[in-house]
Amino acid sequence: MKKILSLACACVLAAATLTSCMSASTVAGISSNAPIGSKVGVSTQTTYLGLFGAGGPKQSIKAAAENGGIKTVSHVEHYNKAILGGLIVKHEIRVYGE
Repeated sequence: MKKILSLACACVLAAATLTSCMSASTVAGISSNAPIGSKVGVSTQTTYLGLFGAGGPKQSIKAAAENGGIKTVSHVEHYNKAILGGLIVKHEIRVYGE
């Protein structure tokens, strides 16, 4: 009986953590009056448990512009995607310009 109860609890926990309702996305943008450029640069970082980051300190507007070869920035978008209730968070900055 204990094994069945433990297995049932494990299945419920796995289903709860693997469902799509456990993720959330947000987007924010900043733009100027200039038209959106033809080049796009991206800078990403993933954070685990809110403490550990993968991708280093290169998650910035400057790094995204360098990655896209952009000299003049016209538009910036910031994306966050939280998975498993925020245990894993992917941060992404997209820069548009020329």
